[in-house]
Amino acid sequence: MAFGLRRGVLGASSNRMAIWTQGCSLNKCKGCMSSHTWTSKEGFIISVEKIINLALNQRNHPNGLTISGGEPSDQAKAVVNLINEFRAFFKEKEVILYSGLRWSQLFTKFPKLACLPDVVIAGPYLNYRPTTSLAGSNNQEVKILTPLGKKLYRNWQSWPLHSIQIRKIDNQHLVAVGIANPHQIKMVENQINWNTFPKTINKS
Repeated sequence: MAFGLRRGVLGASSNRMAIWTQGCSLNKCKGCMSSHTWTSKEGFIISVEKIINLALNQRNHPNGLTISGGEPSDQAKAVVNLINEFRAFFKEKEVILYSGLRWSQLFTKFPKLACLPDVVIAGPYLNYRPTTSLAGSNNQEVKILTPLGKKLYRNWQSWPLHSIQIRKIDNQHLVAVGIANPHQIKMVENQINWNTFPKTINKS
């Protein structure tokens, strides 16, 4: 879970929150930067109510919600509940969902989940395909589903590529959020002066 995501980092609005579900039954996307979320034996259980309370207790309430994983459809019922509760408290704020399922699969198997977000990025990540501003690889489909989504994402193709936000956790670890080139992440890691590295930076 993360708060304070910036515009262009997995979404259109500034100051969004993000949730990564734990567990991915697909677990076949070679080069996935979130392969640590594949196993369902790690992570922790948290209620939707607690997630919403955490959001409400932020100094600045989130302007949107990005859900990724793992594979969110593995916990479809809970994710549907999360989206509904988020919208009940944060009206007219964007919701964006990332799924490794192709859109046709997601829509057929999980119609309630597929149709709720403002934007869905669907499809497996293929590390030999180029990235886009919203997807890890350009085979992934971007489905804009609501008037709010159309307003916020009407020009997403022109957004900068490889926009990532990086947070220092301790003197040896970073968390990177966004659509990133793996070589770029490695380069950032190699060039960091850990003594002077800021708490949060935006790298484009």
